[in-house]
Amino acid sequence: MTTPDPAASVVVPTYQGGHRLPVLLDALAAQDASEPWEVLVVVDGSTDDTRDVLEAYRDRLPLRVIDSPPPHGVVAALNAGFAAARGRVLIRCDDDLTPAPGMVRLHLDHHRGRDDLGVSCLTRDMPSSAPYVTAYGAAAAARRRRQFSERPAALRWIDWSAHNSVTRAAWDRLDHGFDPRFVYGQDSELAFRLVRSGVIVVLDPALEIEHRGACLSAANRVPRAYVAGASRSLFQRVHGATHDVADAVPTTAAQHVWAAGTRLTARVLRTWTAYERLGRGVEAALPRLTPRLGGLLVAFSVEAAGLAGRRHGPADLSTFRAQKGRETARERSRPQGDPGQR
Repeated sequence: MTTPDPAASVVVPTYQGGHRLPVLLDALAAQDASEPWEVLVVVDGSTDDTRDVLEAYRDRLPLRVIDSPPPHGVVAALNAGFAAARGRVLIRCDDDLTPAPGMVRLHLDHHRGRDDLGVSCLTRDMPSSAPYVTAYGAAAAARRRRQFSERPAALRWIDWSAHNSVTRAAWDRLDHGFDPRFVYGQDSELAFRLVRSGVIVVLDPALEIEHRGACLSAANRVPRAYVAGASRSLFQRVHGATHDVADAVPTTAAQHVWAAGTRLTARVLRTWTAYERLGRGVEAALPRLTPRLGGLLVAFSVEAAGLAGRRHGPADLSTFRAQKGRETARERSRPQGDPGQR
């Protein structure tokens, strides 16, 4: 007797995620959806206890696992997961998210009788007392959430990221899944093509999801801005379009000095390695600065790094794979009790 396909597949890519997965899997085990659904975890070459963690949940969840012994990166993991998923509705959920009990049910409700919707979801960072978060991260997250909520419908693809859903029919309209050229920026690039294929992106505030893996240090954020800049430059070359907002025109003396300073820094510091060092230096300085001064220092460094990445970053983004590995290592070194360890 054949088992009918589930109504939804929750696709979870994970790399060295043994410390993150239990919170997510507990939340998935508490889902209130009445229709059959599945969890498909793609293990991207993890060498930690990820497999043991997953094994412990097999009797609590409709769980399937795809295991890729050598790591190939998140793009390959997502493509493998979406290809193997059996559900009509495909739900992306990263391993550092904590969905509410109604998550699967709400995604299913959106797609009933429709194959032309993409559901995009806000993330809510867990609070942290880290100096970076106090000086810059919390305000930056609030600004991103506000921009996400106010984005015109035609531009909502820009914010497609760690938690969203489409139907299998919408996914299959694409010539290919996630583009392997985009080691970073793969989510908005995919959503751009979804919209171009006729998908309408909607935002549901009821699907806002807790995010336990927010950036907690300038040592991560500054070089990440460089990578994001390089990714946006590649996006423009590939699609002839941009998701950068127009730069504000300086009107005051202070704004002119700031703009000149970031341009000069981007001209002098041209490589990802330079901004990796700068990020470490900024992180070391933050505990000795007031939150206001620290926030200005991070903001300046992030803006210069993004500008340098757009102007000087390589087209081959695979050179930035080390960025994710270093971020993961720093995450695992956090003290227990930190939001990223919950």
